[in-house]
Amino acid sequence: MSDIQKSRIRVEDFYQFSQVTECAISPDGRLAAYIQKTPLKGKNEYSENLMVAPADGAGFPHPLSRGQRSDSKPRFSPDGRMLAVLSKRPADAPDAAGEIPAEEPQAQIWLYDLAFGGDARQVTELPEGVESYDWSPDSRHMVCAARTPSDVDAAYLKSIRDKTKPGPLVINRVQHKTDEEGYLDNVATHLWVVDVESGHAVQITRGPASERDPVWSPDGQDILFCSNRTGDADNNRRYDLWLVSPEGKNPRRLTWGDVDARAHVFSPDGRQVAFISSLAPENNYALNRLWSVDVDSAEPAARFPDNLGEGWTAIGGVIPDVVTGDPVEHARAYPVPAQESRLTELAPGCDAHFEGPIQFQGPHRVLGLASERAQAKLFAVRLDNRQWEALYPRDLSGSIYQFNASATRVAMVVNRPDTGPECVTLADGAARQVSRAASGWLAERTTVPFQRITFHDQDGQEIEALVLAPPDFSPDRPVPLIVSIHGGPMSYEAPEFEFETQYWANRGYMVLLVNYRGSTSYGEAFCESIRGRWGPMEHDDIMCGIDAVLERGWVDRDRLFCTGFSMGGIMTNWAVGHTDRFRAAVTEHGVWDYVSAYGTDDCHLWWQDDLGVPWQNYEAYYRTSPASGLANIRTPMLITAGEHDWRCPLSQAEELYLALKKRGVETELVIYPAEHHDSSTRPARAIDRLQRIDAWFARYGGIPVPE
Repeated sequence: MSDIQKSRIRVEDFYQFSQVTECAISPDGRLAAYIQKTPLKGKNEYSENLMVAPADGAGFPHPLSRGQRSDSKPRFSPDGRMLAVLSKRPADAPDAAGEIPAEEPQAQIWLYDLAFGGDARQVTELPEGVESYDWSPDSRHMVCAARTPSDVDAAYLKSIRDKTKPGPLVINRVQHKTDEEGYLDNVATHLWVVDVESGHAVQITRGPASERDPVWSPDGQDILFCSNRTGDADNNRRYDLWLVSPEGKNPRRLTWGDVDARAHVFSPDGRQVAFISSLAPENNYALNRLWSVDVDSAEPAARFPDNLGEGWTAIGGVIPDVVTGDPVEHARAYPVPAQESRLTELAPGCDAHFEGPIQFQGPHRVLGLASERAQAKLFAVRLDNRQWEALYPRDLSGSIYQFNASATRVAMVVNRPDTGPECVTLADGAARQVSRAASGWLAERTTVPFQRITFHDQDGQEIEALVLAPPDFSPDRPVPLIVSIHGGPMSYEAPEFEFETQYWANRGYMVLLVNYRGSTSYGEAFCESIRGRWGPMEHDDIMCGIDAVLERGWVDRDRLFCTGFSMGGIMTNWAVGHTDRFRAAVTEHGVWDYVSAYGTDDCHLWWQDDLGVPWQNYEAYYRTSPASGLANIRTPMLITAGEHDWRCPLSQAEELYLALKKRGVETELVIYPAEHHDSSTRPARAIDRLQRIDAWFARYGGIPVPE
């Protein structure tokens, strides 16, 4: 279909925006499984269904589940006969009272028999559901991590979940809440081994600490997992690697408190474990590197599971009242390991940021997902010489979200600007799309390509940005500009399909996406430069990006608009206090005053590492807060917030809103009920958001909204 026949993306097209979120590939490389997320207009919900398709892209995808499902984490059995998935499906059978429970079901493991077909069979029935799982190499068992309440915990959970007379929330944790989950309890996550045939589950770990993300060894003799056993897990990010037998015996320790291990996998011979971590776990800006540790180096943990606090010379956590020296360093009260982990860096000198997953493909090669220059790419690392290369994508188009490999083929979730997130397989250098989520309807719509521009900020640092121009753009006719500021800040704008930016470009705006200092994928120094001093550098980079498109004559300098979500909202708040060049701005789910954010959001450890604590460093907290620029704000501001957002709390939006109202600045506050730190948990919410931004910019000189 030619571009002349295509229609522009409209806001109501969001209901057609299905997307692939996860994928897996069968051991023989013949089948790809993936999760397809689809908006349900009538129900104002999403379905997340399990699909399968020939991995060579030659056949049409087949749905294994339909309707309102919450499927996730598809995993083929090692023998290839079965396909497991986590799903929050209602119980098939009534309880002892003869009633189907009214509560939302927990995520359990469900199993499809690919040889004989039929409906999925529920394998687990754990009270709090399953967090993660892995197959045993003989396909007869699974190991899963699950919240495991004690009798006291169970009584407390029953009390606070009582809909008629809920009991009080009793809080005694430092990390007392987190976004999406709400207020936290003390229930630990433990490991269970489940017989696939009978569903019989045996708990193999216990104690006050949690064990997560289990992985079965190739010989079936060990289970690898991560655990923070400092005894103070809310005050640090020291997640070590441990081993235990499938019977819960012979616990051993692989790393020694200097890592935040994740995405861990065994080598095919079981002699090594590869994983990703930075070497500064509490520093959010330190890049994740790729490491390995020899399994033979593991040391017995004789007192496991009661070994909390062992292996450190100091635990930390409590900040002394008397400040000595720098208040930031003074407040970094973190554990001090008694010894260093015996690690080998697998890709020394590689300045890409490894995000996970990682996976061995054969004995001498590790595949990993890493971000480099604003793209998440599939990397291959050779173990014999520790050299690396980016395998896919090799052009500016697209970014990878997740992958899973067999010996001969890799399944990936690839988001390209003209297709949206789809399942793509890679074999012998050839990529083939196997899913049909969004690419069908997008082929009938006009999508615009990305242009990468570079410029220098006021400090002489080279900065990159992505630009989307309207479909009919002509350089001799400047258009209005939307500056869309990414969140994170340890994130980046990638050349991929994002509904809102393509929608704005189709509306006639030029969209500027600046990868300001602090963005990942440009090296650790670039990312760490804003540690403890948010605001001025990011703002300078964004303003210089605007200057760059103005100098090219692309945009109308009298019709500049700004918006951003999360850190993008924070930087929008900062921008309007330091420039008057925007006709209007929309700040979404941002933070206004860092002093009042501390303790009301879920980021205390982040604030502590960046700025210390506010009662010891109040001036620095306030100086770097957007609130410090209040007296300069004249820009009309639309403010959005989620009622239950614990990352950037509603109270932050209320403080900003009232301050602007008192000063006579045109403003409006939109609160989304029951919403957490997200912009599209319900389809109608996503559409309402776009319509409000559209109307706000139109009110102040933007493109008129169609009737």
